Amino acid sequence: MEKEHLVEDLETGSSPNEFHAYTIALEQLNQINAEKDQEAFKRLGGAAGIAQALGTDLKEGLSDAGVDSSKQAFGVNSFPEKPPPSFLSMLLEAAKDPMIVILLIVAIITIVLGAAVPEQRAHQGWSEGLAVLGTALIVVFIGAGQDYSKERQFQKLNALKDNIEVKVTRGGKQVLVPNTEIVVGDVMFLDTGDKVIADGVVIDSQGIVLDEASLTGESDPIKKDAVSDPWIRSGTTVNEGSGHMLVVAVGVNSEWGKTMALVSEAGDDETPLQEQLTDVAAKVSKMGVLVAVVCFLALLIKWLIVTGGGDASKINDNGPLQFLLYAITITVVSIPEGLPLAVTLTLAYSMKKMMKDNNFVRVLSACETMGGATAICSDKTGTLTENRMTVVEGWFAGTAYPQVPEASALHPQLLELLKWNCAMNNKAFLVDKDNVVEFVGNRTECALLVLLRKLGHDYVQLREQREADQVKLYGFSSARKMASVLLREPSSGNLRLYNKGAAEWVLRRCSSLMRPDGSTEPMTEARLAEMIELVTSMAKRGLRCICLSYRDYAGSDPARPADFFEDADQVDNGLTCLAIVGIKDPVRKEVPDAVRTCQKAGITVRMVTGDNIHTAQHISRECGILVEDCIALEGPVFRAMPATELIPLLPRLRVLARSSPEDKLTLVALLKKQGEVVAVTGDGTNDAPALKESDVGLAMGIAGTEVAKEAADIIILDDNFSSIVKSVLWGRTVYMNIRKFLVFQLSVNLVAMISAAVGALYGGVPPLNVLQLLWVNMIMDTLAALALATENPYPELLDEMPHGRSEPIITGYMYMHILAGATYKLIWLFACLYGLPRAISAYAVLTPDEYYREDCNRILGDKGFNATAQADYCNIMGYCGFPRGDTQHLSCELVGEWLRYNGSAVPPNQQNAVCIPLGFPQGTNCPRNEGLTSAQKDMDKEWDREYLKSYKPALSVLFNAFILAQVANAFVSRRIQLEYNFFKGLANSHIFNAIMVLITALQAIIMQTPINYIFKVNALNGEEWGVTIAIGVGAIPFSWLVRFVARLVRPVDTSSNWLSALRGSRAKNITARGAAPMRAAAGRTLSGAAPDGKTLSGRTMSGPKTLSGNPATAVKTFSGNPTISGNPQQQPQPFHITARIGSAGRPASPRLGSLSRVAPEPTRSAGSGSTAPLLIDPSTPRGS
Repeated sequence: MEKEHLVEDLETGSSPNEFHAYTIALEQLNQINAEKDQEAFKRLGGAAGIAQALGTDLKEGLSDAGVDSSKQAFGVNSFPEKPPPSFLSMLLEAAKDPMIVILLIVAIITIVLGAAVPEQRAHQGWSEGLAVLGTALIVVFIGAGQDYSKERQFQKLNALKDNIEVKVTRGGKQVLVPNTEIVVGDVMFLDTGDKVIADGVVIDSQGIVLDEASLTGESDPIKKDAVSDPWIRSGTTVNEGSGHMLVVAVGVNSEWGKTMALVSEAGDDETPLQEQLTDVAAKVSKMGVLVAVVCFLALLIKWLIVTGGGDASKINDNGPLQFLLYAITITVVSIPEGLPLAVTLTLAYSMKKMMKDNNFVRVLSACETMGGATAICSDKTGTLTENRMTVVEGWFAGTAYPQVPEASALHPQLLELLKWNCAMNNKAFLVDKDNVVEFVGNRTECALLVLLRKLGHDYVQLREQREADQVKLYGFSSARKMASVLLREPSSGNLRLYNKGAAEWVLRRCSSLMRPDGSTEPMTEARLAEMIELVTSMAKRGLRCICLSYRDYAGSDPARPADFFEDADQVDNGLTCLAIVGIKDPVRKEVPDAVRTCQKAGITVRMVTGDNIHTAQHISRECGILVEDCIALEGPVFRAMPATELIPLLPRLRVLARSSPEDKLTLVALLKKQGEVVAVTGDGTNDAPALKESDVGLAMGIAGTEVAKEAADIIILDDNFSSIVKSVLWGRTVYMNIRKFLVFQLSVNLVAMISAAVGALYGGVPPLNVLQLLWVNMIMDTLAALALATENPYPELLDEMPHGRSEPIITGYMYMHILAGATYKLIWLFACLYGLPRAISAYAVLTPDEYYREDCNRILGDKGFNATAQADYCNIMGYCGFPRGDTQHLSCELVGEWLRYNGSAVPPNQQNAVCIPLGFPQGTNCPRNEGLTSAQKDMDKEWDREYLKSYKPALSVLFNAFILAQVANAFVSRRIQLEYNFFKGLANSHIFNAIMVLITALQAIIMQTPINYIFKVNALNGEEWGVTIAIGVGAIPFSWLVRFVARLVRPVDTSSNWLSALRGSRAKNITARGAAPMRAAAGRTLSGAAPDGKTLSGRTMSGPKTLSGNPATAVKTFSGNPTISGNPQQQPQPFHITARIGSAGRPASPRLGSLSRVAPEPTRSAGSGSTAPLLIDPSTPRGS
């Protein structure tokens, strides 16, 4: 009843919404769409009836006013954005770090005890805890701020992932609009490879097949038509065919929108580099924890010994609480949490910068992986060439023209056939904007539309005129290399097939060709050979050759099977050749240099194209890809070769022509088995498997289908090969920046751990206190990460060999720099800690004798002792051996007292020594001894404080020198091989420079302002600043010296580590490792051919094989004849394998000789059992 009521409302035009122009409500439309209510759909009049209810026209589309009105009534095509995490949540997340939590707890305990105990309160015992608390909070705030900034940046970049342009009809014109601008009522064009971005119903379908796995989980493709199943869902992709749909639901009202509302966004996975660095951080952290435990135990044991088993009153006075704080701080410093942060920062920074270089990164790990690429398999059209195709010459009905002829020069019948072929067998369109013609759709088809204009015809009018006559459209497939359209002739009712495709493939399906007078002649063997030779000569000049043909069929034929027109292979036979056009697509001027850059960088560039092998050779030579001693293969031969013969050829394979997507997938898989890191470009739907299989998939932003873009890791926005080279440079920059930070941080970690351990075990005086260590930690984990992670690329990175798949993140040179940097800092650190107090009196450390003899009166006076008691007790403690001096010391007042008493020596027992001369019996205590014992306790309590205070001048110099050496080390870490120039490109590293200035300025503030009190350092004078600056800057010449010695020991090369030479040779001489599993396939070919020369479908791969070509030339051609379906009476022409050899007289190698035994793949015949391609390529014949 509810549905009936709904339909009645629609039929009567009643609508509860306020937009009275519409006779259908949002809720009603959504209900029909959600339930796929076929009954209501039919009663409304199908797509036409819904269009009328929505105020749109199925041919003209919406007007501008209609678009605005639809937005208000039915919503926009966007989804509510997930709100970014708040700064407060980031703050709480950063504060959850276990070490930070422990540090904060201990700091709070220190503050409480320091404020509660009167004696400690008198010495500001709470100040250190308060300073630690403040510094830890600063670290938390800075970490939260960086995470917040990173999340915002990633959110902005991720928002661009789903931004695509779609083709719609508005105001009678086909236009491109962003997917977010699609509204209910739009008439949208769907083509193979498109991603559906809104719900709709089919208006017309030319074999539309959808992949609905993303919504239903079902892998089987679903056929759609305007009657039985018109419902199209957003989030699906078009596997085959083309057509138009009427949009009925957008945004949150679409099925995809409802699904997205039910799921939460998954978290980002760690990239491989982040995982590797997490492992490094874990190992370093374990070492840090071990050092912290050792330091804590050593200090605790010493304290227990000194205090005679422990003193509860001194637990927070340089006692166990401080030792625990120190140990925790060492742990905090040793944990290199800055490593993952550095990766995140450099990836976020690089992604943003790569957008400016026309690289849109969809998968975060692709940034780093691209830097290790050793092989790039590139398309030709649009990537290596300009993708601005123009028909420049051709053969038209028996006459060859060096340029496009005038329409008057062509026979009227030929002109009539050409205009319908170019206009109707075509899905592209042209956009005239500011006197510039923009191509939309396949560039080959666009070139034919431009040709049609030159011949004086408007393709738009032609399409409108014959749109109703279209019976079936056969889209381009990489298997057939052609596309066709079947039209019904209005006058006779008969059917005419218009075909276009790769010339050598179409010609073999032709049984006749047109003469200049409009008549036809049979396609004899001799005539076919002439035409193939014509195509070859055009291809050798770098032209793409497209053959235009046609065939007539009776309107009705009882003898014809009912499903005859369902199989394109049956239909596309017995054709009449009309014309062969040569399309020029110039090589991009920047490509040859970009290819040379890749080759210099150790990256092998291969062209994988669907074009004729002669065209591919010509273009590849222009690009510098096909060079001496390299070979070019055709796809049919490539897929028929056994793996044992193919794998040894891979290092020299540079061109794969007439290739299918399966060939590209096979090539990628083989290269990966050899240990290569492979990047692959693709634009078609059928390229998706290869893009997924590769280490880095690169989809074309202009020519690429949405399926290809979804499968890719990086989208090349301008379809330019030079942009791919920039992505390699950025990838290497990411990897290098992380390595720089590793060198910087690990050297600091090493110094912090060694110095802390030595200070605790040997001298008992930590070289850096808790606050100073936290400041160092802030420099390492936060500021240095930001400085080094945002370094810009420099061209020299492309002079190195790629790091490949298995190279460790820390190389031999890096270990050398880490140890060298740590050694330099440790030398000066221990020099300041132990050498400076001994060498210069101004920095001398307080000795126990000096303490009891010179500072005793001051300390006892502070404790309330009167002058007489001070003089008496200080003399006894400083000279009489209680505890300093000895009982025979001439300055000891007890010596005189005992001489006067009985003339004997001072006894070793303190009580007897001080009490007996005063008349007390032996063994009896006296007030003097009680006062002395009290004074000794007070002196013991102040000893540690006074001792550390005396170290303050030396430790102040040490701290300043150490930080300045860290600043210098950051500059040194900018180059981590054997380069001498650390400062190259520094002028462009604005963030690095700003951070180095900031660190230096903050250090000066710490040293010279009252804040130095909480850092426990003294202000330095000018001379001390000069010395510490010299020590810090000295890290630079020290690194020069290390590099100079390393160059003497091992001659410098341009590789990134000592194993790179091996890596470079591997890239150029791939071994056959990985071939064993393929040999196990019992000699079967890559295409599945069995050893007896038959494919799995039973077809025979026969045909004579000959070796042709002049032995004196530099190019050898191996050929073999396949069996061709569709015209069995004709002798087929050979496929070719072309091999470049080094010299004119060099014989073919034994491996190349074996190619003469390889039969190329036969083309598919009607009804054969050949395997269909994985996906269907939507475009017309193209070279990529």
